[in-house]
Amino acid sequence: MDKISLCLLILVLSIFSVKGALGSSTSRLHPRTMTFLESQCKRTRYPELCVRSLSNLVNTTSQNPQILSQVALKVSLVKAVSTKYYIMKVCKEFNQINKVKNNQAAKDCLDQISDGVSHLTNSVKELQHLSLDGERAFIWHQSNVQTWLSTVLTDAYTCMEGMNNSGYAAMGGNVKAMIKAKVLNVAQLTSNALALFNGFAARHKASHHGKHKP
Repeated sequence: MDKISLCLLILVLSIFSVKGALGSSTSRLHPRTMTFLESQCKRTRYPELCVRSLSNLVNTTSQNPQILSQVALKVSLVKAVSTKYYIMKVCKEFNQINKVKNNQAAKDCLDQISDGVSHLTNSVKELQHLSLDGERAFIWHQSNVQTWLSTVLTDAYTCMEGMNNSGYAAMGGNVKAMIKAKVLNVAQLTSNALALFNGFAARHKASHHGKHKP
């Protein structure tokens, strides 16, 4: 699973590096695209983070809510994988100095973030299938994505709550703060991705129903 996650991180990062290069060459998004991005991000809980994390990655002329949702999910996935490997590094360091109690706290968080990586990976794949499986399967795919992303949020906040446990005070303030900050960022990005996906799904449903009105 770790090798798979690492390969996935490299693949997604390679895609984003190309996107970033293209974005930097255009200096800024097309005004209409920026307006679209800002309007979509207003439906999220962290709109400023939404715009900041996506503005250099979306196509300069794209105004497709599904594509925006896909990009948001991949941004969250990249951050989750990065966070997972940071916590793995912390666990390894605790093993070397034999801090078993502190290591257990980090291991619990690692398990939760690893689950999050799996759910985000599944969500990215599921969103890709939306355009392939037809309308009948849309609701099923939608439910899967919503369930998985909600679980990612639950796992992330469980991890952060665990870091607040007084029994792990000896872990070190800097380490705890770094883990919590990274996990919080995953949670915020995932929350935004879920909101953008919900917006896309609602728009798709309304459009689909409109086409089938007598």
